[in-house]
Amino acid sequence: MSERRLDQAALAMVQDAVADESVRARFAAKVVRVPGSDCLWWTGAISGRGHGRFWLADTHVIIAHRYAFGLTHGADALEAARVLGHRCDNPLCQRVGPGHVVISSTLLNRREWAQRRHVLGTPLTDPRGPKHRARALRDLARQDPAAVAADLERLRRLHGEQLPIW
Repeated sequence: MSERRLDQAALAMVQDAVADESVRARFAAKVVRVPGSDCLWWTGAISGRGHGRFWLADTHVIIAHRYAFGLTHGADALEAARVLGHRCDNPLCQRVGPGHVVISSTLLNRREWAQRRHVLGTPLTDPRGPKHRARALRDLARQDPAAVAADLERLRRLHGEQLPIW
């Protein structure tokens, strides 16, 4: 959610990583599909807020969905996209596009979070919290993506479904 601009060295590193087939393959190896989910799930390192972390080089890391955005739209578009939001409310999601990871702003991102944080059956109301939820689901996705679907269904049954108010 940070609105930092990339310095020229960081931008060049992202451009190189987006163009490098071996880096792209390493990223793709950490993304899985979960049955019944439109999200593309991250199985690599996790930040304290539950977002994926992807190492571009031994000393440089990027939030995984920012790298996914760069892969989809190019590193220059990533530089212009200062804030990316998860419309699916799943911080592990790497799917770039409507309903998932999109260009946002700090104000819009926070406003959407405030509107949806009490909607039952969504990732934002998971009692484990974002960090523990992300780690638990990431670990399940590594072993068996169908287990993630079962856990999500368990939470839906536990909390029920609530329609959005807008």
